[in-house]
Amino acid sequence: MRRTLMTLALVGVAAWAVYASQSAWAFPKASIATKAACGTCHIVAAGGPELTELGTKYKADANTTVPAAATGAEYAGSKKCAMCHRPYATAWAETPHAKALANLQAADEKAVAAMAEKLGVKLEGKAAESDACVTCHVTGLGLAGGYSAGAETAALMAGVTCEACHGPGSLHIKAAKADKKSTMSAVSEKMCLQCHTKEMSPEWDFEKYKEKGVHTIAKAAE
Repeated sequence: MRRTLMTLALVGVAAWAVYASQSAWAFPKASIATKAACGTCHIVAAGGPELTELGTKYKADANTTVPAAATGAEYAGSKKCAMCHRPYATAWAETPHAKALANLQAADEKAVAAMAEKLGVKLEGKAAESDACVTCHVTGLGLAGGYSAGAETAALMAGVTCEACHGPGSLHIKAAKADKKSTMSAVSEKMCLQCHTKEMSPEWDFEKYKEKGVHTIAKAAE
């Protein structure tokens, strides 16, 4: 068990090395950097691979000016998702993703420090209090409606929740039934690789991982 907790905790540290060096398109890195809503650069307001004209320009040149004031989706919390997607939410609650922040908080600090040194990452204080690690153990860190330590909503955004993989869901919640699918992003391998680095997932195979899923692959409640 201890070894499992240590491994899960190191995901955050290992991910940061990749997170800080990936191309500018990487969600949610671009949104954090520009302070713009996902819908500014993505066809789907919650993110995803399909980009707007501005998004395409920003992907090619991170110096492209991106207006921060734009209507977009915000994070709403997994409890909102569970109201309509109970089977998925129940299954997700049993996965390591659901316990990601708790596992980081309980991890062996010496092991985390060793990994940080190996990756050349400067870690100050506890891993569970460092954005470099926490970013892969919570949802929406630094984004509208996302995780903020000490906030009343922090518990709702702790862990790798529905919106960590499918994008912020406020517009999805408000949309008419016929439009709901078009307001959420499909799971992207590039999204996963921000945290599932080669150090932490050496046997990574997106199709196999996707088939297995982080929750039961079943017909979602409508």
